[in-house]
Amino acid sequence: MIRFRIAVSAAAMLLLGVTSQSLRAQEIDATVSVNYEQLPIASQQELSTFADDLKRYVENTRWTGENWEGPKIKMNFAVIFTGASGDGMYSTRLVVGSQRHINNSEKTSPMVKILDDSWSFSYTRNQPFVQDPTRYDPLTGLIDFYVYVAIGLDFDSYAYLGGASTYEKAWTLAQRAQIRTDVDGWKTDVTPGTFSKYGLIRELTEMRFAPLRRFIYNYHYNGLDLTTSNKQAALDSINTYIGDLVVAKDKLVQPSVLLRVMSDAKYMEFAELFAGYTDPVIWRKLIYLDPGHQSTFEQARDR
Repeated sequence: MIRFRIAVSAAAMLLLGVTSQSLRAQEIDATVSVNYEQLPIASQQELSTFADDLKRYVENTRWTGENWEGPKIKMNFAVIFTGASGDGMYSTRLVVGSQRHINNSEKTSPMVKILDDSWSFSYTRNQPFVQDPTRYDPLTGLIDFYVYVAIGLDFDSYAYLGGASTYEKAWTLAQRAQIRTDVDGWKTDVTPGTFSKYGLIRELTEMRFAPLRRFIYNYHYNGLDLTTSNKQAALDSINTYIGDLVVAKDKLVQPSVLLRVMSDAKYMEFAELFAGYTDPVIWRKLIYLDPGHQSTFEQARDR
């Protein structure tokens, strides 16, 4: 039986006699790595607790306000420090990724992998990361944004449009970031198809992009989760869903940020899934959807 992602509200848990002390953050299992080799020794020493502080923040924050059932979402944060100033300001590049558990399997499926080169903030050793729901904080705001996106994608993969309420939180963060003059990376006037945080969350919250979110649900819940019980039938279903995604792309008036993000996360998984598949048309579909990884698909096709 395929399980559903279940989140039980705190109020419901209290009605069941569960105390607030027993309600704990369970959504995210975070892996954090940092690289500050480019910085002076003094700055490196100041950042010696940064990875632990970030991991503690992500894992201890209650992102949904609900009690989490099922495996945690695995998230990876790689922070590359590129500059430091004497007043404790740092510029960084952030690589963030998330994975989803595959039903009846020890494997996970990549959901997102993004390189964000616009994260600047002030930090001092052992500084607590504090979530402020009333404003965009340069230190925690970007992390909050990507965690909400990751949780929303996870919800979307178990129920059609299931991540809507979580995406709204990310959208609110994006709006608050845009009105700040001291925060970079939230421009709205970007080239269509070029990655931007604003473009990603806009597509995740606008209904005209709902067919792309339908693919996220069908691919994972009605396809990938079934590969452990009947792989051939599951691949046939996924082939159909990829055809639906081709139709959805044809109807878009400009390149999609969400489609690009999905492709960057999934192209190796697609190649491995369909290596040896009997219908050669699948490769034309994949190349049409993601021409940037054509060589990967051709290599898998020719195995």
